[in-house]
Amino acid sequence: MTTSTISIAGSIARLQDPTRVAGTPRQLDELQRKISDTMTRLFRKPENGGNPFLFALAGPKPHFLANELHGQKIETAATDGKNFFWCPAFLASLDADQVSTVMSHESYHVLFFHCDPVRAAGKDPRDWNLAVDYIVNGVIEHDHVKSGRSAKYKLWGGPLGSPILLRDLLDWHSAKIDKLPDHGCFADPSCHGMSPETIYDQIQDSKLKSPRRCKERTGGCGAMSMDPKTGASTFGAGPQDVTKPEGTPWGPNCCQKCGAPPNYSPFGPMDSHVPSGMTKDEVMGDMMRAAEQAEQMGGRGTVPAEVEGALGELKKPTLRARDVIRHCFQRKAIDVGNQNDWKRFRRRGMAQTPPVYQPRKHDFKPKWVALVDCSGSMSDEDIANGVKEMAVVAEGTEGYMVPCDAVPYWDKMVRITRASDLKRTQVAGRGGTVFDQFFAELPLKLGTDIDLVVIITDGDCGHIPTNLRPNCDVLWIITNKRDFKPSFGRVIQLNPSRT
Repeated sequence: MTTSTISIAGSIARLQDPTRVAGTPRQLDELQRKISDTMTRLFRKPENGGNPFLFALAGPKPHFLANELHGQKIETAATDGKNFFWCPAFLASLDADQVSTVMSHESYHVLFFHCDPVRAAGKDPRDWNLAVDYIVNGVIEHDHVKSGRSAKYKLWGGPLGSPILLRDLLDWHSAKIDKLPDHGCFADPSCHGMSPETIYDQIQDSKLKSPRRCKERTGGCGAMSMDPKTGASTFGAGPQDVTKPEGTPWGPNCCQKCGAPPNYSPFGPMDSHVPSGMTKDEVMGDMMRAAEQAEQMGGRGTVPAEVEGALGELKKPTLRARDVIRHCFQRKAIDVGNQNDWKRFRRRGMAQTPPVYQPRKHDFKPKWVALVDCSGSMSDEDIANGVKEMAVVAEGTEGYMVPCDAVPYWDKMVRITRASDLKRTQVAGRGGTVFDQFFAELPLKLGTDIDLVVIITDGDCGHIPTNLRPNCDVLWIITNKRDFKPSFGRVIQLNPSRT
């Protein structure tokens, strides 16, 4: 054991109980031993159940017993990135393998910024929790198999519940299957590599169409609380028929159509999702430190592929399409801002007699055009991911989205002045790919006062004559791994975030 390894192991924190939520001193001692035994197992080789990366990430952080955090009830476990919180009853029910699974689950939520309030803004919190659980559990399963731990050690079952596949959840919403496990967790290996936003959209769409839904248009609450066969509430007959044996009065805060309590969900949480207390830089630093320390421990264990991707970006950062677009606009704004506008003068003159009035600087509002490749080789996901890159720069600018395959569809062009306008982008054609006509007609359709032309394509568009190059910056956003070399302009490979 090296000196650095001894130092890492010596920094492991002990489970604490500052608010005295443990039932007895004996229970506290048992729970402390359980956390310590889990850390010992994580220090082993992967084939023996170890996970050095998780050991280096979660081990040095304080672990507390808690039943609530900032007014939020803790029924299982939670982390804010800096500390881990455990419900005593839940921790007591877990074995060492399950404790390490929960630690992984909690840690990945922080590393992938799932609990960021900005990212979750406007989303149904219950469905968003399901979506991010599918993501982290998919990463855990993939790493479990890749590292060799799956041969001897189980991930799910017991207090963590049986896996509920995403397809089964969607089929349950649509009433294609009658029942899901009474105690389940949202784990599906097929979700590995997906984004939580994609899963969230699928869950939302299936719920809106579900015959189990308590319909809002008829005064319902939107909960999955109706029997799809009878149309009756699963909460019983309700207060209007309490004389019947199955009739039970509904509380005053319950839905008066189906009886569902506020924020009802038929699925219990695997963990409590609390907002992270760490900045992005702190999370990235934490991730890099854990990876380096795991490597110092003899290189034992594997770092999850998603984490390796993030670490690769830290060690060798690359610009994204939105970064290049911003830089183009900023450079143009500086150039224009240095020019005097002699049609407008400052309101206050210089302190001279008579006062001397100086001209104001020119205002700058970027103008851009985006060609959206709508040919048959572009998938709907490729088009959507490319259009998303323009959302960040749409505010405060004037842009135009032009669909194009073998010809540009100027009649379907959409003017963009805010991010919400991007939803109106149209897809037309779905034929071949020829962009020559677009570049030839661009000055006639939109003039030459353009600051940037963006082409969102898979790169299967052939050679474009250099004499068609517009008199402005040109950026090619390539939606796949094609080695594309254009006649002019700069190329950015689109690599949308998956976690």
